[in-house]
Amino acid sequence: MRKPSRTALMACLSRIMAAVCLLGLVAGQVHAVWYEATGQAVVVNGNKEAAKRAATQDALKQAMLFAGASVQSVANLANGLLKNEEMTIRSTGEVEQLELVSEIYNGDVVTVSVRADIFPRGKICSAQQDEKHFATTHFRIRNRAQLTLGNIPNFDKAFTQRLAKALQEQTDNLSLTYVAPHTAKFDSRYTDQNVRTLSDQSNTQFVIIGVIDDLSVTQKEASVFTPWRSNTSHRAFAMSVQVYDGINGGLLFSSSYDTNEEWAFDRFEDVDEFSSTFWQSRYGQAIDGAINQLIEDIKEATACQPVTGRVISIANNKISISLGRDNGISEKDELYLYQAKEVVDNRGRKYLQYTLYPGTFIVDSAFGNSSVVVNATTGITANIQENDFVVKK
Repeated sequence: MRKPSRTALMACLSRIMAAVCLLGLVAGQVHAVWYEATGQAVVVNGNKEAAKRAATQDALKQAMLFAGASVQSVANLANGLLKNEEMTIRSTGEVEQLELVSEIYNGDVVTVSVRADIFPRGKICSAQQDEKHFATTHFRIRNRAQLTLGNIPNFDKAFTQRLAKALQEQTDNLSLTYVAPHTAKFDSRYTDQNVRTLSDQSNTQFVIIGVIDDLSVTQKEASVFTPWRSNTSHRAFAMSVQVYDGINGGLLFSSSYDTNEEWAFDRFEDVDEFSSTFWQSRYGQAIDGAINQLIEDIKEATACQPVTGRVISIANNKISISLGRDNGISEKDELYLYQAKEVVDNRGRKYLQYTLYPGTFIVDSAFGNSSVVVNATTGITANIQENDFVVKK
């Protein structure tokens, strides 16, 4: 079985490269613009279909981002494009028309070009480029007995590491900065409290809670009608993920992801779940695809969420806060300071209420993960307390 060359891997495996070219306005369409994008991907273990799918998805994503559109439905659009014999589909969303222009194989690399007629309606907001930090625990395995095949008891740790690495490599401003060294089964009654606790402990704003729902294996055996086929195993991968704002409170999004791919390892083989052998297998690549879709959804859900921190201390009318240059904070930035309190109604339901402090708060000094803020209006910091909140304007 042919392996990708070192040059191809260096060029394409860590991140798929794409070039976007604006073609111009189509005659008769005042607001519609055609975009052409080219994506590349490495063919791993001879799986041309997976490589073509990855290159097509990335090319379409690049075109949509360049046009200012959202990328939430990239996977569905790309899959529809690949299955359509006429190489053209129509969508009721932001992509009016999509065409597969070319598909070229050069050694271990496939290059796919797509052309899209895009009506951008994505959200544009001041917080879109802010640095956003996440915390999580190891994703909980719903049925740990499923880990016995392949002997992968540390799959939860390996998966979380893979997610953190992908988030760092595939985004410019999102990072998983804290992974609690345990799994967590949050009782629904205390989820909000547990999320805020994890956010506070890790000094991060956003919290990811995930569960690996299915890692089961099914065996497809050769039959009397297909004696030339060898027995093959396929393994499922399914996960449920929720993302919370651990400071302001509230669920930002909840979604499920599932896939199924060939399990190429012997049933009695011990598999290293941290190894490149595992992650470059068809099954590992399928999981990477689910991770990539999750990252796109996280980007979409948090794009316009303002970066929020806490007041660390107050001394001599200067306020130290938990946001700094790592969060995109610079000197002379203006911030809001506010207090949050929990209110309980007569049915026992809890609500968060926010009270803004008056004045104009300016960053006087910015450091790596903290800053010093002053009240430029009055210079007074009366009533401001530790653990009050601060948000970038």
